[in-house]
Amino acid sequence: MQTISTPVKTWFEQDLNVSRETLDRLNQYADLVVKWQPRINIVGASTAEDVWGRHLQDSAQLWPYLEDIAATGKIVDFGSGAGFPGIVLAILGANNVTLMESNTKKTVFLMEGARVCGVLGQTEIARERIEAAAPRQADVITARAFAPLPKLLELGQRHLKDGGHYVLLKGRAFEDELADARDAGWTFDVTTHASLVDPDGVVMILKGVGR
Repeated sequence: MQTISTPVKTWFEQDLNVSRETLDRLNQYADLVVKWQPRINIVGASTAEDVWGRHLQDSAQLWPYLEDIAATGKIVDFGSGAGFPGIVLAILGANNVTLMESNTKKTVFLMEGARVCGVLGQTEIARERIEAAAPRQADVITARAFAPLPKLLELGQRHLKDGGHYVLLKGRAFEDELADARDAGWTFDVTTHASLVDPDGVVMILKGVGR
């Protein structure tokens, strides 16, 4: 069983104000990731021993930026992989999350994770390539360790509804990615917030995206 450190547990309980039931579901998910890791290598080997800190908290830090639309809006998570952040957001209370993942083994894991954690009714597990999928009319597109920003926007714009926006987890190269996106002709309003998990990373919010 995965152990949650006191600081991380305190953050979930006090900063996110999650219930005991939600914390239990997150713990079930952490244990499932560890159980499946040897089979399909769904997270980096160096991070598998701290699923709570490296993956669950990293994903959950998006929640304050999504909570206002989570009940009625549609969230589309690109390259969901091990369900970070998509499954975590559904466990936290997002009612309409589409997890787009082309890898068959990972989509099998995502289905099992959604079932075990009781969020099948809140999620769509889409085993398809993003560039070939029908437009999803997302209120928000999320992504974590998915693609450089110019590529992400190329893929994302047709899946985003008018007035929709992006809430992304980006690493240390985020400023270079923003510059590359602008050089590629993209315009947007950007806000960044320091990551709670990655000392060099940010939560990046893009609105008014166009080209």
